[in-house]
Amino acid sequence: MSAVRFVTGFLLERGRAMPRVLLVLTSHGQLGSTGIATGVGLQTFASPYYLLTEAGIDVQVASPMGGQPPVDPLSFGDGVETAALRRLSADKEAQSLLEHTMALPAVDSERYDGLFFTGGHGGMWDLPENESAGHLISAALSADKPVVAVCHGVAALCSPDPVTGHAPVKGRRVTGLSNREEVLLGRHQSVPFLLQDRLTSLGAVFEEAAEFSSHVVVDNQLITGQNMRSADQASRALLAVLNRS
Repeated sequence: MSAVRFVTGFLLERGRAMPRVLLVLTSHGQLGSTGIATGVGLQTFASPYYLLTEAGIDVQVASPMGGQPPVDPLSFGDGVETAALRRLSADKEAQSLLEHTMALPAVDSERYDGLFFTGGHGGMWDLPENESAGHLISAALSADKPVVAVCHGVAALCSPDPVTGHAPVKGRRVTGLSNREEVLLGRHQSVPFLLQDRLTSLGAVFEEAAEFSSHVVVDNQLITGQNMRSADQASRALLAVLNRS
């Protein structure tokens, strides 16, 4: 039985309301001062969106600025397009969600049972040290709710906890886009920092697998995926945690 069918059946059997999960996307659309377009890694939105909604979960979408986020051109091309991404291109309801994301500062953390920070290079600019993201992550982890981040979305975990002042990755096992992967993408000199280095400097125990392979690290309620190919596996890990809640 698939993780999706299992979670749906488990919740329905017990008469529990379906959880609500917030997908958080970047609003940043340019690689620094290069003039090169970036934004959301659309695969990392499409995969959790369909896996979660098909499990009966209420999925809502936010971004730091609200409105329609930019899309990273690296979302398209040979070897990166997925079935979920192709499905998204014809899905008017999902496209409407993308066009009308909520502004992150207006989000009420208590309304959500889990957070999922999607990928894309844009997140390297507007997710680290983001006060709203920091409050959401802190509130979720304090309430024992799952927080998921994949690829460059893991940069959100660099935001300091508003109470302790420390990033929530301190002392935790995490993954994210590795230094080697950033170099292979040719963007290591364009990003404001290397994610692996920043996470390690904040006290995280960084774990990586082969370049561009699906790799997910689960540390209690904190779930991180190494790259955009990890979005599917990270989504299933989130479903498993919600099932145990």
